Amino acid sequence: MKIAIVGGGPSGLFFARLIKRSRPGAEVRVFEQNARDATYGFGVVLAGPARDRLREVDPESVDALTKAMVFSSTQKIGLNGEALLLDYPGNSGAIARLTLLQILGRLCADVGVQVVHDRRVERAGDLDGYDLIVGADGANSVVRGIWPEAFPVRTQQLDNRFAWYGVDRALKPNALIFRYHRGGCFIAHYYTYAPGLSTFVAECDAQTWTACGLDRMTDAQRKALIEHIYADVLDGGRLLENKSVWRRFDARVAERWTDGRAVLIGDALRVAHFSIGSGTRLAMDDAVALHDALVDGGPVAEALDRFVAARKPVRDLFTDATARSYAWYEDVRGAMQTDLVSFVHDFLTRTGRVDDERLKAYAPEFYARHIVPRHAHNIALGLSA
Repeated sequence: MKIAIVGGGPSGLFFARLIKRSRPGAEVRVFEQNARDATYGFGVVLAGPARDRLREVDPESVDALTKAMVFSSTQKIGLNGEALLLDYPGNSGAIARLTLLQILGRLCADVGVQVVHDRRVERAGDLDGYDLIVGADGANSVVRGIWPEAFPVRTQQLDNRFAWYGVDRALKPNALIFRYHRGGCFIAHYYTYAPGLSTFVAECDAQTWTACGLDRMTDAQRKALIEHIYADVLDGGRLLENKSVWRRFDARVAERWTDGRAVLIGDALRVAHFSIGSGTRLAMDDAVALHDALVDGGPVAEALDRFVAARKPVRDLFTDATARSYAWYEDVRGAMQTDLVSFVHDFLTRTGRVDDERLKAYAPEFYARHIVPRHAHNIALGLSA
């Protein structure tokens, strides 16, 4: 069997390793358009439950990644100068994206996967002769572009603007800081991913973009503004750039998963919004599900049908949760018009996947300290809990 994987990100590399281990006689080749040590972005996150699932499939890979991770179980949520510290069960692990790719690349080489860098697939003829083509090439998927009629895409462009930065120091604890500045609503999402380094996503709503003049600034001026607004958070640190362009998010969903011998996984299939923080997890889980469908044997088309049947219900749930999450951020100005506890509760339950019952396990200390007394107060007043 000859397998071509377009895209050397987490989903493509992890799938390549899994399928080569299961089918050592297969020819498995990954085509990556970027250079070997190039990547865009800073850190990525794999939470404890995600690592546990992946470890069941490939403990060697997960152990290698875990050794390179920075762990945290706390998150600060700040609103207008006040803040709450949340403590979550289990540890969330963050890792430099480049480090993750380098580790997965070495593990692929160990089992005989051919990873070809600096090679951009541009036309269908580049993939002739392969029995299976896996589009693991991200939000701007070339595979989708080669066969646009086979993989139509539904796109919604959001109104908020954002940019990904890094910080040249470890910002602790991980945090989401919502604040006003000159009438604008700004958000900083940040977390440490390596010793002395953090990811920092800056965001503002559409009204802020024009009212505060960001629409008339250069990216350098916008960076300077964020450094000014969050000077207390940065504490003398610098925002680092790596294609840190301010833009609107395109929520892209491929309406078909497969066509003949071709299949999409990861962001090529459905783009994960950064407010959910599950992009790497979803991509690697896609890789596991595709591998599992293929090792059962039979014609490729039937295996791909099994993949869709097994994975689509899970992906549908996350797509709905993602839409609810980014809709909440799109109306962040309204969400910020409340007290801190109500705001944090609203934030934690924004996707519809976490109700108060699930909140007991998800954020037990917050639930016990703030939600239980509120329910008791409401019951005493004869109101709904």
